[in-house]
Amino acid sequence: MQIQHRLFLSFMAILLVAQVVAQSPDSARQPRKGVLALFRSRNEEARNGKLLVTPFFLPGYSPDIKFSLAGGAVFSFSTNRKDSLLPRSSVPVTITWSTINAFIASSGWTTYWLHDKLRVNALIQYKASRDAYYGVGYEKATSTKFPDSTNFRRSFFIFQVRPLWKLRPHFFGGLNLEYTQNVLWNVNRHMAHDSAYLANGQYIVNTGIGGILSYDTRDFPQNATRGIYSTIIYTLYQHATGGNTHFQALDFDNRYFLPLSHKKIRTLAFNWRSRYAFGAAPITSLISLGLSTDLRGLRFGQYRDHYLNYAIAEYRHKLYKRNGRPSRWGFVTWAGAGAIGPDFSSALFKKVIPDFGIGLRFEVQPRLNARVDFGIAPSSNGNHNATYFNFLEAF
Repeated sequence: MQIQHRLFLSFMAILLVAQVVAQSPDSARQPRKGVLALFRSRNEEARNGKLLVTPFFLPGYSPDIKFSLAGGAVFSFSTNRKDSLLPRSSVPVTITWSTINAFIASSGWTTYWLHDKLRVNALIQYKASRDAYYGVGYEKATSTKFPDSTNFRRSFFIFQVRPLWKLRPHFFGGLNLEYTQNVLWNVNRHMAHDSAYLANGQYIVNTGIGGILSYDTRDFPQNATRGIYSTIIYTLYQHATGGNTHFQALDFDNRYFLPLSHKKIRTLAFNWRSRYAFGAAPITSLISLGLSTDLRGLRFGQYRDHYLNYAIAEYRHKLYKRNGRPSRWGFVTWAGAGAIGPDFSSALFKKVIPDFGIGLRFEVQPRLNARVDFGIAPSSNGNHNATYFNFLEAF
């Protein structure tokens, strides 16, 4: 706990320094040379549609993988340099190693094609790490002892592609194509007698195909300051497509971005998300909170069940220089709550899982931020804290 408090104090010190640096005049800054040139402001190159590459190397901490080091790069480009209205595509690539010998390699693709008539989003990730399984349901999440009755090892691979075609202005329709593989070992005694685990065993393969309908008015999807995003995704996982599981998943994702100022970037962002798994979903496919994109601060894997709802309100604040021009620094603060359950009514916040935190932002490329988030998740069996280093906004 003392280490996490030190991380929090260091985080606040960095935020204070960012405020001072953001307000420093342009004349005090010298042209960057060598490696530092990779981190300069590159608005003109972005407007010309050029490929931009920003490398990074960052530390982090979370309850599930402990202290970590992450390296990689964020790539952004235009698929048509002659189309000035086409949003820039972005591809962050990250490799992470942690003190518990966790290894994660991940790449997320957000791309725009054919004058934004086609969007192709993709995720490729491999993870080998210690994991936690408390059981299914809220009661087991809060009563099962950690770590003796929860730890096991897991390797995970996902390849997911979502092509979306524009049907009408702001309306998109498409497919969700997904392949995931989970291999579990070093299973603890508590887990070895759990009926939900025994239903599918140590080797789990999901092959899913489904449909997507989406409504999107955001000004810039990777870092919106205004607009609405609402999507529904239905996916069927079955043996016929090569997997060894058979279940269905329904995902609702609703985001609202309200500008609070006409002159400066001040945004109030909301995210309401629901995910429901029907049928014999394996434990690795049951909804679990604690990712860097939802309730930041929870231990991933602790809260699992067939139904999930959560809501987050996040205030995003861009810092400005003394001359009134926007800097590359900013901060956020958020509060949220989630709930899980075996059915729809149970997941409607009968037992609330709270969460809140603060975050630091630095614009590595035009409208693309590196983010540092410090999340706190109060719990009846002890508070959880986590520090996340990532690219792009949580939602």
